[in-house]
Amino acid sequence: MRVGPDGVLLLLVVVTQSSSVVMFSDLQQETPPDHIPDNTTLSIYHNLDHIPDNTTLPIYHNLDHIPDNTTLPIYHNLHPEVLPTPPHNKFISSLTYHNPKQDFPHKSNHNNNHPSSTTHEHTEKLNTQELTEMKISSINLHNYTTDIFTTRRDTTSLSWLLVTVVEREMKECDMVVVYDAAYGQTGVLDELLLLPNIRQVVEVESVADLLGVVWVSAGCRGYLMLLHQPELLLVYVDQGEEHWHYHGRYFFVGLSLDQLMALTVSKKGRKTEHITGAVKAGTEGQEWKLYMNQLFWGDGLIHVTTWRGHRFSSQQVSLYPDKLTDLRGAVLKVVTFVWEPSIFYYRAEDGTVLFRYGTDIMVTEALGQALNFTIQYEEPPNGEMWGITTENGTLTGLRGKLYRDEADIGIANLYMTLNQRVGTEFSAPYDTESNCFLVRAEPPLPPWQALAFPFHPWTWLAVLVCLLLSGPVLLLVARGSAKSGEEVPSLQTLSDCYTNTFGMHLRVTAVHLPHRASTRVLVSFLWVYTIILTIAYCTNLTAYMLVSKQPRTINTIKELHDSGLKVFGLGDLFKRELSAASDPYLQGLSKTFQVHSSPLEIFPNVLAGRGALLENEGHLLFSATTRFTSRGTSRVRIMKECFAPYNIALGLQSNSAIKRRLDHVIGWLQQAGLVRRFFSDGLRLAASTEEYGGGAEEGEEVTGPRGVIPLSLDHLQGIFLVIIGGWLCSGLVFILEKCLLPYRK
Repeated sequence: MRVGPDGVLLLLVVVTQSSSVVMFSDLQQETPPDHIPDNTTLSIYHNLDHIPDNTTLPIYHNLDHIPDNTTLPIYHNLHPEVLPTPPHNKFISSLTYHNPKQDFPHKSNHNNNHPSSTTHEHTEKLNTQELTEMKISSINLHNYTTDIFTTRRDTTSLSWLLVTVVEREMKECDMVVVYDAAYGQTGVLDELLLLPNIRQVVEVESVADLLGVVWVSAGCRGYLMLLHQPELLLVYVDQGEEHWHYHGRYFFVGLSLDQLMALTVSKKGRKTEHITGAVKAGTEGQEWKLYMNQLFWGDGLIHVTTWRGHRFSSQQVSLYPDKLTDLRGAVLKVVTFVWEPSIFYYRAEDGTVLFRYGTDIMVTEALGQALNFTIQYEEPPNGEMWGITTENGTLTGLRGKLYRDEADIGIANLYMTLNQRVGTEFSAPYDTESNCFLVRAEPPLPPWQALAFPFHPWTWLAVLVCLLLSGPVLLLVARGSAKSGEEVPSLQTLSDCYTNTFGMHLRVTAVHLPHRASTRVLVSFLWVYTIILTIAYCTNLTAYMLVSKQPRTINTIKELHDSGLKVFGLGDLFKRELSAASDPYLQGLSKTFQVHSSPLEIFPNVLAGRGALLENEGHLLFSATTRFTSRGTSRVRIMKECFAPYNIALGLQSNSAIKRRLDHVIGWLQQAGLVRRFFSDGLRLAASTEEYGGGAEEGEEVTGPRGVIPLSLDHLQGIFLVIIGGWLCSGLVFILEKCLLPYRK
C-alpha cells in the first residue's frame, strides 16, 4: 500500500487462480487488465478505481466501488451493515447465511458443503431489515447492475467530499458530526469517522436531539450536518440565539438551495461567521455545488466551487475565508444621540446635522477605517436615549434597537454592567468613567467675614485669653521691678499695659522701652509671640480675601443620605445599581431615586436644592462648566465622594459576529493612546463652536491662570468695615466722656 502523486491511497490487489498469484499494484498509473478470468479469487480488492466492463468476479471481497454493468455471481463474506439495498427491479437469486435468527421465506435445499448454513432462492425483492437480522456468508446476485452501483458511487463521492473538506478546512478543529437515520444507513460516514479530530457524533430524530450537541468551544470547531430531512434544523435555528456556536465552521449536506438560504437568514444563521452547504446538482449525485454565506459582504449565498467525482472544480478556493478583517465597505447601522462630552452634534442653522464628533464618534470612525465598513447613523425614538426595561420585559431606546437587531452598533457612553448586557453584547472597553453626584452650589460667605477666616474660632479664643492675661502680667512685672529701681511710667497702670500689649499684637513699637531686665525679658517674649501670630494671620488673610469661602455643604454619600434629598437619574440603570450595592447608604438612596428621560427635566430641581443628579463625572463637569458657570462662578458643584467607576464600551447585538475583530482594533487604539487624544480633540473642537462657547462674553475681562488679579472692593470690604467700626466706637466713647465729665468734676 502506498500513496500516489495526487495523495490517493493506492492498495495492493492480490489475485489468485488455482496455485498462481497475480499482483496488481498502482492501478492508477498502469493500464488495468481487460479481463480477469472466471473463478478468480480476489482476497484483497480495496478502493479499486476501475474494473473493465463485463468482467465476472465470482468472489468479490470488501469492494468500495463497482463500475456499471458488472455482474457479481458470488458475494463472499459480506457483512449486513455494508450490504446495499437492491433496487426494485433487481433480485437476489440465492444467498447463504449462518445461524439464522428467524426463518427466511422461500426455503429450499441445504448446502452440503456447509452443514450449518442454509441456502434460499427467490425472485423477489428482499427487505434490508430482514438481511440485517442474519449473518450473511455468501450471496449470489443476478442482473445486479447499474442502479446499485450508481448508489454506491454516489455514496463514495459524498464521502470523499466530506473527508476532503475536513482535511483542507478543519484539520486543526474539533469535529461534531450530526446526521439523521437516512444518512446513517449508508456508508457515507465510514471514512469520516476514522479521522482523528472527531469529538462528537449525534443522530438526530427530533429538535431536542440538537440540544445535545456541544455548542461551546474555546478553539476551532467544525460541524458536519448530514440531514435528509432538514426541517428539524430549520425549526431549531429560528427558535432563538442560544445553543449555537456562532464562530464554528458549518458544512451542511442534504439541504436544497432554498433551505440553505432560509438557514442563512435565520436568527442563528445571520450571525454565524462560517456557513457552507453542498447542494446536489443533477440526478447522478456525483456533482455537488458548494455555497457560502456572505455575512457582511452581501445578501444571501454565493457559489464557491463545485465537487465533481473526487475533486473540486477550483482547487484554490477557500470555503471559510476571513470575512471580518475586511468588510468590503459594508454599511453598519450605528445608533447614537447627543451626550456631551462623548458625542457632539454640529448643526446648521436649520437644525440639520452636518457632522458628529466626540470620543465615541471618533473611536467608531477609527474602527470603520480599520475594518473597511461604512457608518450609517441612526437615533433612538425621541426621549428614550439608552432605554429602559418595561414592565412586560421589552427594551426601549438604544438598547431596544440592538436587542431587535435594528442596529449593528450602539454608542453613547455605554457602561459595561450585567443589567445593561441583558439582550445585548459589549465590545472590549476603551474608556473608564466615575459616577458622581451633582448638587447645588451654596452661595459663598460674605467677603467681609474674611477677617475672621484665618483663624479657627478656638484659635481666636486662645488669642483673646492671651491678650487679656498679658496686660495684668506685664503690670505685675513692671511694678515689681520698680521696687528695685526706676521703671518707665507707661507701665505703671493697667490701661497702659493693655495699650502696649495690644500694640504688640498690631506690630506697633512701644514709645518707651522698659528699664529693668525682668521687664525687658517679658516684653521680648511678647514680641516673638506677636510676630509669629501676626505673620500667620496676615498670610492666611491674603488667601481668604482672594478666594471666596464656601459654606459647609454635602460632600459624602452619608451626608447626602442623611439630608433626605432626592436622587435623579436618566433611565433605571443607576436605580438597579444602587439597590444592588452593599453600602446601606447607597441602598437608601435607591428608595428616593427618581427616573427622568432628559437632563433638562433634572437641572431645575438641582438648582432649587431639591435633589442631586447622578451621572458620569465627565458629563457633569462639562454641564457645570458650559451651562451653569458665569464669570468663573458655578451654580452647581460635584460632590467629593462619587459612586462607582464603570468601563465604557460599544453596544452590540447579542452574539455579534464582528465583536472579536472590534475588540482587536480597540486594543490597538488603547495601546496607541488614541482614545485620550480623541477626548482632547473633541473638547477643543467644541470650545471653538458658538453653541458651547469659544471665548469670553463681550465686555468681560478675562485673565489667564497666571495673571495678576487686582484686589476689588469685594476683597477688601472687611477693612472698610473695620475703619467704619472704629469711627463709630470712637464717637460713642466721645459721647460717653462728655456725658460723664460733669460727674468727674
